[in-house]
Amino acid sequence: MQKITRENIQDYALKLMFKMKDEEFDTFEKEFETIIKQMDLIGKIEGIEKVEPMTFPFRNKDAKLRKDEATSTLTTEDAVKNAHETIYDEVKVPKVVGGEE
Repeated sequence: MQKITRENIQDYALKLMFKMKDEEFDTFEKEFETIIKQMDLIGKIEGIEKVEPMTFPFRNKDAKLRKDEATSTLTTEDAVKNAHETIYDEVKVPKVVGGEE
């Protein structure tokens, strides 16, 4: 069984810039342990590798999907005309990532 350690979780939290309390790490460690046990159990089901992965819990025979064909597109001018601020024909937004200030 694969193990997710506290160190793994701390590393991921740091990379994702999450601030976590010590008790949250304990909770995550227990939750990951449960998920990994469930995944191991599912992996032991005979013939599981032959089952087609699904993206929806049931088949919908009545779904009518359109063909994925290109249609008319917006001009750059139309795409940015309502933007508060633009630079080089792109929408300028505030910086949302980076180190603590």
